[in-house]
Amino acid sequence: MKQFQKLASVFTLTLGLAAPAAAANLLSNAGFETPDASGGDVSDAPGAPWGGFNDPGVRFTTAAVARSGDQSLKMFGPFDFIGGGVGATQTVAATSGLTYVGEIYARNDSIDPIQGGNFGVYKLEFLDAGQDFVGGAPVLGVNVFESNVVDATTPQDVWTLLGVGGVAPTGTAFVRAVIVQVQLGDGGDPAGFVGGSIFWDDASVAIVPEPASVALIGLGGLTMLLRRRR
Repeated sequence: MKQFQKLASVFTLTLGLAAPAAAANLLSNAGFETPDASGGDVSDAPGAPWGGFNDPGVRFTTAAVARSGDQSLKMFGPFDFIGGGVGATQTVAATSGLTYVGEIYARNDSIDPIQGGNFGVYKLEFLDAGQDFVGGAPVLGVNVFESNVVDATTPQDVWTLLGVGGVAPTGTAFVRAVIVQVQLGDGGDPAGFVGGSIFWDDASVAIVPEPASVALIGLGGLTMLLRRRR
């Protein structure tokens, strides 16, 4: 018994000092390796299970730059008269009450830097069983959460981490990751648009483990170890 108490005390101290293990990424094709862009940029990207929105001609997989792997996702435009967004989404199963975090790396590259008031953002949207917004309408901070932005002030030629997180509200069945680039409109003159691209790589959505659960898992392993020694 004394041996168990001593080891449990050591474990508790170690748990408090150790960094938490990385949570599993719920997304697939997180590095935008499909469609294959080794022969040149490929439009109407990214590949499944991502789905794109707005003009498919301004969403590319590219091998021009990559944070990891061989490719990244490049977006620009969409050059609508009143301004608008272009982007990609991926939806995965989720559970009410759990905390979800999303991360993605964005790059403001000097080969085609972000201009004017254009920006990019990463979002988590919580959906019900019918894949509608929980509660029926999007509400920022309730069923929609947004990251910090990448814009013209973001340092060029480096990968900048965007992060977002939120608790899944009651009624959640899915969480949707949304990558979006916003190009501000000019009131109707397409010649007045400013351009620039955003590159994206290494998207993730993960569940934040509860500290109590982590502790119980660790203590369970400790108990098994003691039994084996006995």
